[in-house]
Amino acid sequence: MVFTIPTNLAPETYPMAWLVDTWHGAGVLSYEGVEAAPFLQELRIDNDGGGPYLRVLSDIWLANEGLDAVDQEMPGGLQYQRLSKGQVWSSLAGYLRVSPEHGEGKDGQYVLEGMVAQPTGHAMTLAGAIQGPRFQFLADAIAATPTAQRYEGGRVTGGYVESELFFAYEMAAFGSDLRDYMSARLQRVGDVEWPEASASPAAE
Repeated sequence: MVFTIPTNLAPETYPMAWLVDTWHGAGVLSYEGVEAAPFLQELRIDNDGGGPYLRVLSDIWLANEGLDAVDQEMPGGLQYQRLSKGQVWSSLAGYLRVSPEHGEGKDGQYVLEGMVAQPTGHAMTLAGAIQGPRFQFLADAIAATPTAQRYEGGRVTGGYVESELFFAYEMAAFGSDLRDYMSARLQRVGDVEWPEASASPAAE
């Protein structure tokens, strides 16, 4: 499906315009002390209020199914249909913007700034860059409540490939160095061919 830039976006957000939409998908997570497990993700990115920034809302659930139910070669939206939501794993809300102090960089790369908050008791600023259909963010300043788990840093790398949003998240937490944590592939909700409810494996 051909992507069309949404209307009424603030011009400052144009380098990130391809991210604006509602995305559904699935992936696998694993970490030191965390058993590998499939998950479902719902991600919404919009130009909340028309300001010079994008709003990001993400929710992740562990899947009720086992790892053998995940086919990482399958489009993210179809994987989302095949799995069913179990325990809520993580949520976040935040904002992204192109740095107002940096113009277009070399080869069309733009400097990005962001901030996110999570109900786990963590809030952080993000430093990153976007170049066409590829982006990367690093956790910058990190704040935590007194009872939050230990978190030292993270890196998210992603891109738009064949109408899907792919991302990989590396994390340094619980005393471990930066290492792979989760990865997923997401589809725009409008691109997914939704079957009848009775045809969904999760509904059988």
